[in-house]
Amino acid sequence: MATAATTAGGTGSGGSAAGPVGGGTAVARKKDGGPSTKFWESSETISQLETVRLWIGKHYKKYVQNDSPSSKSLAGLVVQLLQFQEDAFGRRVNNPPLTKLPAKCFLDLKAGGTLCHILGSVYKYKSEQGWRRFDLQNPSRMDRNVEMFLNVEKHLVQVGATEWRVSSRIFTNRGWGGGSQH
Repeated sequence: MATAATTAGGTGSGGSAAGPVGGGTAVARKKDGGPSTKFWESSETISQLETVRLWIGKHYKKYVQNDSPSSKSLAGLVVQLLQFQEDAFGRRVNNPPLTKLPAKCFLDLKAGGTLCHILGSVYKYKSEQGWRRFDLQNPSRMDRNVEMFLNVEKHLVQVGATEWRVSSRIFTNRGWGGGSQH
């Protein structure tokens, strides 16, 4: 049986799928390293994303008020973010520009948890950049999406997300430059 981390698309080893997400939606780990769409689109996970949706609506109201996300759309966005991470920073990528965020960050579904901060910061970034929608599959937007992930990493460091331990190499020798955006 896969761990909750592996159902999210990360790595892990054996055990129960109940982990940090509660319940017990056991979904087999995908061999390509991508996210488990079945896990993220399950009714159990979508109902747990309601807490995340409410938290984002309260703390990132300015950035989501025009297009308030549903729990189901948040699940879809998480799948897209995880797939982008795998495609851009995964083990099959030579010299990836960033390190993937750990899968457990995406599984922290409590109010104010790491997933709340990840999603809040991507909605903020989308708003600040004037994007109408997220476009994580378009190769021509790769650099802008990588920059968005760099922004997410910086935000997680700023809020002191304990699930996210920063390697010193993330902020050194990066062409993505820039000062703080929060």
